[in-house]
Amino acid sequence: MHRQSGVALITAILVVALAMVWVSSILWTDALQKRRVAALLQSDQAMLYAMGAESWAHDILKLDLENGPTDHLTEEWAIPLPPLPVDGGQIQGQLEDMQGRFNINNLVDASGQVNSVALDIFRRMLTSLQLNPAIAEYTLDWIDPDNEVSFPDGAEDDVYSSRVPPYRPGNGPMTSISELRAVEGIDDEAYQLLSPHVAALPIGTTININTATVEVLAALSDNISLFDAESLFEGRIDAPFNSLDEIRDDVPAAVLRQLSVSSELFRASVLVTLGSTRLYMYSLLERDVSGMVGTRLRSFGTD
Repeated sequence: MHRQSGVALITAILVVALAMVWVSSILWTDALQKRRVAALLQSDQAMLYAMGAESWAHDILKLDLENGPTDHLTEEWAIPLPPLPVDGGQIQGQLEDMQGRFNINNLVDASGQVNSVALDIFRRMLTSLQLNPAIAEYTLDWIDPDNEVSFPDGAEDDVYSSRVPPYRPGNGPMTSISELRAVEGIDDEAYQLLSPHVAALPIGTTININTATVEVLAALSDNISLFDAESLFEGRIDAPFNSLDEIRDDVPAAVLRQLSVSSELFRASVLVTLGSTRLYMYSLLERDVSGMVGTRLRSFGTD
């Protein structure tokens, strides 16, 4: 009898223990599900805030054109948006004129032929950054439409097919400068040095001398030293260029045709922080001559 009572007690204890485990599992699953739902709601809210910031950027750029046709770094669009408190977090944002960078896709013209003027600019910039100037030829072969090596220092299928894993060159315009990471001769160090000064924009996009980096300005001509470029960079803060005539004597005519004092393409960088959620959004914005602003490309991440 005592043995049966003991067995019954142990059985009862096991049943209670199993029930407690089951209940705990349900409670844990329920709590986990609630956290997941909360995280999703927070992520959705962050996305809405980011899209709102992008809409603000559209309005700023439209208003900017109404105030004048030139674009420079003392205008309102160039002022970073300070941390803006929102329910549960904050928003930060900044607009950058992407035409202040060298457009990688300009290494070829609209017909796919080599743009020798742009190639020389890129070579000079690489040299200024103490990078291998042959990277210019490697990049040209990456975006030109054929599989023929353009120069002795070029790189086509034969180079990339031997990689592990093998891959092929783009043979077309880049959509993101991150594509440079796959180009022959560009390691992480080279990419970090180069990336602040280059962009992947539509072929034929001009360089805005009012917003160009020092390295881009110095690369425009053999006659412009890094010291000269720094002087131009500082001087345009107080006196932005209103016309290309102001720089006509400093650069060759062929280079002048690839420059401007106004811009159409800007990047909006937005960071939304809500609790543990951090959302980075990058939007390539295009403004036409009428002032209409559209989003050409939108990406998310940390770069």
